Amino acid sequence: EGLEALLRGLIEKSDVVITSGGVSMGDLDLIKAILGEVATVHFRRVFVKPGKPLNFATAGNTMIFGLPGNPVSAHVSFEVFVRTALGKMSGKREIDRPTVTVTLAQSTPPTDRIEFQRAHVSADSDGRLIATTTGSQASSRLASFVGANALLVIPPRETSYAEGEQ
Repeated sequence: EGLEALLRGLIEKSDVVITSGGVSMGDLDLIKAILGEVATVHFRRVFVKPGKPLNFATAGNTMIFGLPGNPVSAHVSFEVFVRTALGKMSGKREIDRPTVTVTLAQSTPPTDRIEFQRAHVSADSDGRLIATTTGSQASSRLASFVGANALLVIPPRETSYAEGEQ
């Protein structure tokens, strides 16, 4: 009841409300249930990794983003979805981050959905951009951001991406 009252109050006085955690499948994922009561839920999941349990709802003119609770999922979801929406709302013309083609420094397993891997990109002696992932890409592993300067966008496919592939 207290959480619902807090959320209602924030919605009344905000253009955007951003929560973190409580939007997945567990018994204590209370934000998910409350959003269904206080707002129009547009989606509860996105087919990306990490960040699948992202929720988006509106109540009047207020946008509500329910970010996943895992820190990496929350960060990537914010970067890909929320930062983009806030940029659009504020009238920015350049919303998307710069993208470049890189060469993989190691193989990457196949994925069934778009995957955003934390990586370090640097130029080799020939000027090619080389991407090296930062190790385990588990959504709860904050250490995957150490040394990262990029999100490596891995499109879905049934076979692995090989070292040296772009």
